[in-house]
Amino acid sequence: MNDSGVSKIYASALLGAVNSPEEVEQELGDLVQLLFKEEKIRNFFLSPTVSIEEKENILEKNLRGKILDVTLNFLGVLLNKGRFINLPEIQKRFTVELDKKKGRVRAQIKSYPSLEPAQITKLGSILSEKFKSEFILEVSEDKTLLGGFVVQFNDLKIEKSIASQLGEIKKAMLEKKLPVGAVYEN
Repeated sequence: MNDSGVSKIYASALLGAVNSPEEVEQELGDLVQLLFKEEKIRNFFLSPTVSIEEKENILEKNLRGKILDVTLNFLGVLLNKGRFINLPEIQKRFTVELDKKKGRVRAQIKSYPSLEPAQITKLGSILSEKFKSEFILEVSEDKTLLGGFVVQFNDLKIEKSIASQLGEIKKAMLEKKLPVGAVYEN
């Protein structure tokens, strides 16, 4: 079984076992940041020369009482099953599965210039109303758009940018095969 299949199984199992999935989602995100972004910490937990017991003791000592028991126990399961390396992918899959369960849609919005908070809120409301889902908006700036915005979620892409409009004009002009330098009068 490939890593994404393994990650989905573990994420689904965890989601089915928790009472407060949003809290576990937050904890998993924080743990991935903590355990996988710092090279020394990541290398310690992924090292085959460090015993599972030693890794569990470090987690227990540093995380007991700071995260939910179910999350800490889950980390122990991953260590014992040799799946700790899959934690970042499991965390992503957990979020995807939770979003499905809650009817949430994550949309990426790229714009230039940056959208104002009121514009983001309005865009979120329009998307929620149109698609009958709760939207979580991930907003970033993209100067290549020249102006406007692009919204992407699931398999849908909504382009309202100057760059896309210029592309449409270019395509229309090429389809008409206008001769270069031709002058037309009304």
